[in-house]
Amino acid sequence: MSEPMVLRFQRMALDNQSSTPDLLRTAKAIAVKLQLADVAKWIDYELDGYPEDVTLPDYRITKGKLMGLNPINGPIPMSVSNAQHENMLRTVHIKAPLTELARAYNDPEATMIFSFPTEYSHQLQQNKPEFLRFPLIQQIGQSKMLNVVEKVRNRLLDWSLELEQQGILGENLQFSQQDKDKAPMTVNNFNFNGNINNAGVIGADNHDFAQQNKLQVSSGDFDVLKNKLQALGFSADDVLDLKNLLDSEPAQDKPTRVMPKVYAWIGKAGERIIDAGLDKAAPLAIEAITKYLGG
Repeated sequence: MSEPMVLRFQRMALDNQSSTPDLLRTAKAIAVKLQLADVAKWIDYELDGYPEDVTLPDYRITKGKLMGLNPINGPIPMSVSNAQHENMLRTVHIKAPLTELARAYNDPEATMIFSFPTEYSHQLQQNKPEFLRFPLIQQIGQSKMLNVVEKVRNRLLDWSLELEQQGILGENLQFSQQDKDKAPMTVNNFNFNGNINNAGVIGADNHDFAQQNKLQVSSGDFDVLKNKLQALGFSADDVLDLKNLLDSEPAQDKPTRVMPKVYAWIGKAGERIIDAGLDKAAPLAIEAITKYLGG
């Protein structure tokens, strides 16, 4: 008799020679057979990378180094004029596929970088002469990359143990209807994505980032633009300041004259939403404002 599917999956999780991406693929087969759609979706995100409109699990949010891209010397440590926000500026959202992160096992010097919009970088360095302003990046190294991989692996091992405790084994690569009926009990309170919520394993999203991408901004429709920006984390007062800024320019000159002012507005308002994920909010805000202006 062949080894039950769940026990083989468990053995893989305990074997350091089995890669975590391979473990995820086996987990997906189990999740699909057990009709656990949320688990399968989470596995797809881990294998393929997280889209912009999906809130990241907490184990994919970490602190990186704040660096400047010196064109001569390469990345150099940086500080910003508003030092009280520097710790928040180091917050990194890791969306990359787990296969990319797992390559760090074989490369002690592995790094990943995450860029800020150039205009925002310059706004943060406004106390420096123009020639000393460098594009800012966040940088993480091998340990932060592999921490994500290990967190995923541990969750998969825990899930395999929960399946076994419920008597769900997958004899001959098949699961009975009784197995499928019991399977949701293995994930109802299971912390796959690092956040406890009422929707079970993947489900609920406690931030408006997951909804804002559904708002389609069209030329001249400020109400939709306002809703989108507020969903991204910008305050009502900041959005009102933006409206006054946009209204101050003649219509025929807006696309060319107003964008530098928009970048300055994002630099100022962005300091208040850093903890909400500025690396996601800033480019989405620029895209929305550009569409409002007819771009």
